[in-house]
Amino acid sequence: MPHDLDALESRTLFCLWTGHEAMSDDRLRALWTIFRTTGCAVAFLNRDTLGDWVKPEHPLHPAWPHLSATHKADYLRCYLMHHYGGGYTDIKTTSKAWGPFFDQLAQSDKLALGYQELANGVAPLEGPLGDELRRSYADLIGLCAFIFRKGTPLTAAWLARTEALLDRKLPDLRRHPAIHPLDRQGILLPDGTPSPYPLKWTELLGDIFHPLVYEFRGQILQAPLQPSFIRYR
Repeated sequence: MPHDLDALESRTLFCLWTGHEAMSDDRLRALWTIFRTTGCAVAFLNRDTLGDWVKPEHPLHPAWPHLSATHKADYLRCYLMHHYGGGYTDIKTTSKAWGPFFDQLAQSDKLALGYQELANGVAPLEGPLGDELRRSYADLIGLCAFIFRKGTPLTAAWLARTEALLDRKLPDLRRHPAIHPLDRQGILLPDGTPSPYPLKWTELLGDIFHPLVYEFRGQILQAPLQPSFIRYR
């Protein structure tokens, strides 16, 4: 894989499956819609192909092996958008061609493009910032599908804040690595005890992404590229 790839220019769309578990039938059907309908070069990254995309000069964070599959996907979309740009979508059913969305961003001077965040989709941050984000949800873009230019101040800040959080959490992650794909702090384990895994559900993505998107909102476009949010697990 050429590590100097510009995935916005090449119209490349990233999809991720970072865990060991098999995809459900619904996920497989959703993945097929991405290949069939988006009209883009789809880069499907899993644990066998991930290494092709890791830049030698910027390896994955040392916390990587200790993260849940969900948090690996949260981290990896940030890593890819900074180093390669291009598109990202969750593996959810889509019926839309993405070519016009790539064109819309490429022909502008903006840094990113995404769908308008849902009113109930904003990260559950507390305090004045959380209140402001929830009031301003229409100024945000969602987490599940977007297109970015690579190497911008927005992606640099996103990756820096994400890796700074992982730096702080690394000792606890080493002591208490994820034990299942959806692990999160405090969730009840099969034996009835709360998980000691140190990351909250939205801590690695929404809690960082939404404040940054709000900060850069004047440099972000909105377009209806969201996938379907039903029957994807």
